[in-house]
Amino acid sequence: MSIIKEVEGVEICGACKNIVALAAGLIDALKLCNNTKATIMRIGLEEIRLFTKIFFREVNKRIYFESCGIADLIVTCFAGRNRKVAEAFVTRRKSIDELEAEILKGQKLQGVDTAKQVYKI
Repeated sequence: MSIIKEVEGVEICGACKNIVALAAGLIDALKLCNNTKATIMRIGLEEIRLFTKIFFREVNKRIYFESCGIADLIVTCFAGRNRKVAEAFVTRRKSIDELEAEILKGQKLQGVDTAKQVYKI
């Protein structure tokens, strides 16, 4: 096991994976196949890599193959709260605020706010 010392890379992967998980939840709600979800995850990881390359050039590309990169992306897209609430958003037709209160019991989604911040950048 190695300790990752690249704070920026870990934080970017940790934040941006939540945006991809929102898309994964929408895919699940629409009952699309696992190949579609895998494609979104692959494209999402590539977008995270490109974002990092443009705005945080010093981050080593190996970060995406660490637990904080691809592994965290996979688990979040299959079991994370962003995926779960995005799926419920389509199937239950309630607002994000209502779903956060019901499903997350006071926790907040990170993917929605992160998407807004990344879009501004």
